[in-house]
Amino acid sequence: MVVKIAGAGLAGLVAAVTIARAGEAVHVYESKQRLLPSTGPHTEALRNYGPHDALEELQSYGFTIRPFGEVRRAIRMSAHYENVLTGKSYYLFMRGRESYTVDQQLCRNALDLGVEVHLGMRAPEGVDIVATGPPEGKFNMMAAGYTFAADGSNLERDTVIALLDNTVAPGGYLAITPGVEYHSIYSGSWTDLSYERVLSMAERAFERPWIRAILGDSRWVDKIYGRAFYSSDPIATAVREQARYAGEAGGFQDAVAAYGFRYAVITGALAARSVLEEVDYRSLLRKVFRDEFQKAFAYRQKLDTATNDDFDDLVKALGPEVTLEEYRQLREILRGL
Repeated sequence: MVVKIAGAGLAGLVAAVTIARAGEAVHVYESKQRLLPSTGPHTEALRNYGPHDALEELQSYGFTIRPFGEVRRAIRMSAHYENVLTGKSYYLFMRGRESYTVDQQLCRNALDLGVEVHLGMRAPEGVDIVATGPPEGKFNMMAAGYTFAADGSNLERDTVIALLDNTVAPGGYLAITPGVEYHSIYSGSWTDLSYERVLSMAERAFERPWIRAILGDSRWVDKIYGRAFYSSDPIATAVREQARYAGEAGGFQDAVAAYGFRYAVITGALAARSVLEEVDYRSLLRKVFRDEFQKAFAYRQKLDTATNDDFDDLVKALGPEVTLEEYRQLREILRGL
């Protein structure tokens, strides 16, 4: 068997490693000349809000890359309120060019297993798995911002911050996340998809005194330009012309907050399993995710019309401080508000 995969992002490389471990030949085709996420270098967070440990879940799918850090304080802010979530709420991974990033580690794993990775080459017809990221010209979330040097900044290594404010990130949030050599700050918007406008809003927010204090004397490193694509029911269209679609190529993305790391890993692994065992990919997906995407899509529709007063009510309802266990219990209640 020779398996062909389009895309050398997270989902594509997870699929390649999974198949190669089973002893099959794998060819991965990547149209970019170098291995780099389309968003550019940045910190990727794996959300740990579920009933089971998120990292252990991914390890059950054969994902062996370790995070570089953990978040113990997640600060949510609105125009007038602030909540601090304490506990291991996120695992942190770097995406980018450096050897320690998840992209480069996965690629090395694939090459060590004999996977042939073809950079700068479009996939031929008849691939088995499509994992090429958001479809060209088809996206419904925009992220715009920068990475900034860890040296000179005042961001705590175990802290993330999210500001819910439509003047900063329409329908979304401004995020500040720690990294290794550089941190990330960007606005994620669901209702304004113009990169220039969203970046301009983010840059104006950077002048707020509390953000200036976090940035400190650090320098800008690179730009973040992210486009995400989520579907209300990606499982329904996960197989097209015999190809299995994984990650954002198939619309497997978090519609609520754009944390797609988990979906990329799991769909990549399940697409590989479908090929290896000749089982129905959609059945595997439904068994794992059930109605998770439909629920997230319904909540996203509420968030798209939320005002800053609504964001105030949401953060106020959480209280000044909440533990991770308390938040897990509150989360479904708050979604119903």
